[in-house]
Amino acid sequence: MVAFWHDRCSTRAVMKKTSTILAIGSALVVGTSSASAIDSSFHVGYSTDYVWRGVDQAAGASSKGLYEYGLDFTGECNCGASWNAGLWQADFGDSSEELDIYASISKEFGAVELSLGLIRYDYGNGSAGDTTELALGAGTEIAGLDVSAAVYYDIDGNDGALWGEVSAGKSYEIGGGASLDLAVNFGSTLDAQGGENYTTYGISAAVSKELGDNLTGRLYVAGEQTDGHPTDEDDLYGGISLSYGF
Repeated sequence: MVAFWHDRCSTRAVMKKTSTILAIGSALVVGTSSASAIDSSFHVGYSTDYVWRGVDQAAGASSKGLYEYGLDFTGECNCGASWNAGLWQADFGDSSEELDIYASISKEFGAVELSLGLIRYDYGNGSAGDTTELALGAGTEIAGLDVSAAVYYDIDGNDGALWGEVSAGKSYEIGGGASLDLAVNFGSTLDAQGGENYTTYGISAAVSKELGDNLTGRLYVAGEQTDGHPTDEDDLYGGISLSYGF
């Protein structure tokens, strides 16, 4: 599945989503998926920095790193599509918090999988920064690499700003129930609508290992170079997470 929340949280993917959206998305897909099981997982994680779309979200703050946890649900519909919904809670910087709630549905068309999703970003206390994005993505396999592209449209912020990204990755089994995931990514503003126009390039590596029944541990390191943003940041960061499936 093309996952739209992968760029938000570094421990869920090697590189970072109100209840209304989740309810709508779940009603659309869960209502037609009674014939299939729903897979669920809970994870907790820590990262040395909170880098999202090439920018350190705690830059200039007395950062204590990123502490986060999330709950995810996935399943399949009788129509042949698959769905994903969940939430992600983060604590970072000078007591900054964020709650993302997301839902998406995807379907394969030949060798290409298309996905449509909604992501709500909530920073608490009625923050003016709260916003919602509509995401459209596509993924396929090229020369043994998992390749994906996505466009994010800001529905109620910055008058409809657009962000695009492309990524490629490959996973290797390294024995003992462990795997190595390597990935590269490129992201750019497509229409900043008065915001900053910039690009970012990233590379990452992660090792995941089964630690017991339904329990998986993950270590990752990532590097990001950002051009055109006021900070012009180059970041090297990493983290660890534990995930339990039920």
